[in-house]
Amino acid sequence: MKAIRLFPFACCVLFLISRPVSAQSYYEIEGVIYAPGFKPVPNVVVVLQDQTRSQVAQTITSTDGRYQFNRVAAGTWFIAVRPDEAQFQPAAQRVELLNTARSGVASAAEKVDITLRPAARRPNEALTSETVFAQSPPPEAEAEYKQALESLTKGGKDQAIGRLRHALELFPDYFLANQQLGLIQVEEGKYEQALEPLQKALKLNPKSGPSLLALGIARVNLNQPEAAVEVLNGARQLDVRSFRTNLYLGIALLNLDRLDEAEKSLKDAYALGGSDKSLAHLYLASVYSKRKQYRQAVDELEAYLRETPKAANAANIQQAIKKLKAKM
Repeated sequence: MKAIRLFPFACCVLFLISRPVSAQSYYEIEGVIYAPGFKPVPNVVVVLQDQTRSQVAQTITSTDGRYQFNRVAAGTWFIAVRPDEAQFQPAAQRVELLNTARSGVASAAEKVDITLRPAARRPNEALTSETVFAQSPPPEAEAEYKQALESLTKGGKDQAIGRLRHALELFPDYFLANQQLGLIQVEEGKYEQALEPLQKALKLNPKSGPSLLALGIARVNLNQPEAAVEVLNGARQLDVRSFRTNLYLGIALLNLDRLDEAEKSLKDAYALGGSDKSLAHLYLASVYSKRKQYRQAVDELEAYLRETPKAANAANIQQAIKKLKAKM
């Protein structure tokens, strides 16, 4: 999901600038995301991260669980998998790509398969948190949807959006197409455009966790915190262990000045872990700053810098710490 821009220092996108070198290797990273038992997992978000854990590219697995990133320069990278957290635990794998070129540009391939672990379940918890929803769309619409997923695996988001819209012209009640269209638009920061397909998806399947979470993120970014809280509470009822749901719920509550609830939700998010868990420190700092608990706010920002020492927003965080200390 695309980063939220509410706390001024919370998220800063790092763009990589390629510099000419005398010899450079480029890799094609490809692989399969498996469930236990080597069952391929389709429609799962896979993210390419640089050595600072900043997102560089994103794709979605195909129907046979495959993903691919092209023209990746030699260096240290991470492949992060973001599945439905009601079914599987997030995963990440470090990849070292060596520069083997002696002159000019060399190409190579690296295969990285990842097997996901089942979501940890609490005693007496139901085996599933989301009701099963099945549809039989017309073959033409289903073909467009599958082509859209293929386009996504190659980074063609605009083409994927076009195919999804065509699928919906053929079959307006196509749940998966509505949901996928909304997810892409949230990822692209097109929050207003995401509302209609996500609301349609939830009308068809009210227990869709991904649609609830995506709609909640859109509501937060559109400065509709009350609506966001309602939707995200619904997502949380489906999966109380979701890091992202607890994080975004905490942010929405923070915007409503429901500080005690926001603090609890953000602490829950941090405890649940995940590659982005340090973000919770930034929003907790905002909670404490609003309460004029400046020492606690400083502690949270310093904790963020300890956990992400190479953060692109480190200079801004240091300035915020300096200002907070002046108020103590």
